[in-house]
Amino acid sequence: MHKLLSKGVLNKGRTLNPWLMILPAFLILLVFNIFPLLWSLGISFHRFSVIIREIPRYVGGLNYINVITSAEAWDRIIRTGIYLAYSLSFQFGLGLLLSLLLFEDFKGKRILITLFTIPLMIAPVASSLFFRYLFDENLGPVNNFLKHVVGYGPLWFSSDISPLGIPYALFTVILVETWIWTPFVMFLLTAGMSSIPQDLIEQSRVDSLKFRHKFRYVILPYIKPMIALALIFRFMDSLKTFDSIYILTAGGPGATTELISVYIYRVAFERWDFGSATALSYLVLVIVIFMTNVFMRYILGGERS
Repeated sequence: MHKLLSKGVLNKGRTLNPWLMILPAFLILLVFNIFPLLWSLGISFHRFSVIIREIPRYVGGLNYINVITSAEAWDRIIRTGIYLAYSLSFQFGLGLLLSLLLFEDFKGKRILITLFTIPLMIAPVASSLFFRYLFDENLGPVNNFLKHVVGYGPLWFSSDISPLGIPYALFTVILVETWIWTPFVMFLLTAGMSSIPQDLIEQSRVDSLKFRHKFRYVILPYIKPMIALALIFRFMDSLKTFDSIYILTAGGPGATTELISVYIYRVAFERWDFGSATALSYLVLVIVIFMTNVFMRYILGGERS
């Protein structure tokens, strides 16, 4: 009997050990992730401000209604959509071109890869300060060079319309974000290309396939998952862009570069309206979930079928 009891306790201890080992990680996740998420969700249904000494007042879905019917909020959402369209297009286009360049073997390839990693190793705040100096309208080297070459230097942080049809200030933010994050897209696509079987590559060379056929039938099928991953990551990250905008333009001039992330910050920490700010944040979360499903369906859907 004593042996049976000892065996049962031992087995019971063995089944408890895995749970005890993951308990610290679960508690950290609960305290720092799940609880703040649920707490902020509750705040989105209340009228709440930290500078007013009163108990948060339950208002139901009023915060969501105010946000949805706010012309100011929609203006920021539309501006964020324009920013995303240009930023993702530039980052993905340049990232794809660079990954195709690195797909071929040539002398100095490793040095080139090292150089491409530099933007990712620099903090976005430092990069933004660097470009703030480069594009300075009066003292920046970019405008000094352009004035000597073409006799004109644009006002990079103004509301003047650029050749792309968007204000120069927004265009400058897009350029800086493209410089910082294009290597990230490039490395993801390069990783996808590294999974292509070597015999398939050799066969395409033997058959002397044209580049467009090689890209469509050899490269594209293997990098589709990485394309979806790159677009999803960069879409989510671009919606949260704050540091570079705040350093470069602080959302100005006016509200020219005030994207949805900066707008949420102003609502929360300048107007102290935490209820509306959290409601808007959850609406952005819904947009992220919807667009993630779109990317997965239309990019990977054909591969599944």
